[in-house]
Amino acid sequence: MNKPIERELKLLLTKEEYEKIGKSYDFSEGFIQTNTYYDSIDSQLKERKCAMRIRTIDNRYYFTLKIKSDSITHIELEKEIDTNQLEQIKDLEILGWMTEYNIPKDCIENASFTTYRKVLETDEATICLDENRFKNHIDYEMEYEYKKEHDGLSAFNSLLEPFHLSYKNNSPSKLARAIQSL
Repeated sequence: MNKPIERELKLLLTKEEYEKIGKSYDFSEGFIQTNTYYDSIDSQLKERKCAMRIRTIDNRYYFTLKIKSDSITHIELEKEIDTNQLEQIKDLEILGWMTEYNIPKDCIENASFTTYRKVLETDEATICLDENRFKNHIDYEMEYEYKKEHDGLSAFNSLLEPFHLSYKNNSPSKLARAIQSL
């Protein structure tokens, strides 16, 4: 079975860069999403380079399981669910993913934060401009998520060039930044 693949490039920005980029491209109206991440008490998911979350957007809930393949690629399994409580998930497909990837049954919340997200869609990618509100700080980030195979690095750098920016691997995952913020 082919697994859904997510490929993305991320760049941390200053507040000023975030504001300039937001004003320079035709991003959507922003929306708020709350991301709640889970792991076992002994951090088994972190050790296996996995992440499991429930994302809330306008009273809708999305379960996501990400398994890292390389620095910009993940297997990403995602499905809308009817609860924001991990222990209440009864969906057989999701329970099957958890069995397939040996996700412990006793996972607990290990991080939660809110993102104000603006989106720009192109034929090749979804570009997100995020303001992330963690427990002890706020940061800004731009994500370039591939929709199809192409030279995403060049395309992302073309978007950044007017701001004298270029992609560099300076953005640990939001989960890592949320945990660091605790």
